[in-house]
Amino acid sequence: MKHNSKQVEIEFELPGFDKKDIKINLSKNFASIRAEKEMEIKVKRKEFFHDEKIYRSFSYSTTLPSINPRKAKTKFINGTLKIIAPKDRR
Repeated sequence: MKHNSKQVEIEFELPGFDKKDIKINLSKNFASIRAEKEMEIKVKRKEFFHDEKIYRSFSYSTTLPSINPRKAKTKFINGTLKIIAPKDRR
């Protein structure tokens, strides 16, 4: 997490996750990021059958300097999640 007098920036590397797998909760002084993905692998061959489920998850929560969550912007590009939120001026 980086912050200056104007904004707070949080960045995560989330390889293997898609945008639809990620949930973000922001409030004035708190951020919670959760990513979950379930994958199913099936291999069928003449001599055997293999069925496997893989479950991956990521969770992060932190307190923040006072921000304005309604004006926060998020980007998810090439497995990198970036959240930029302006600090609350009140």
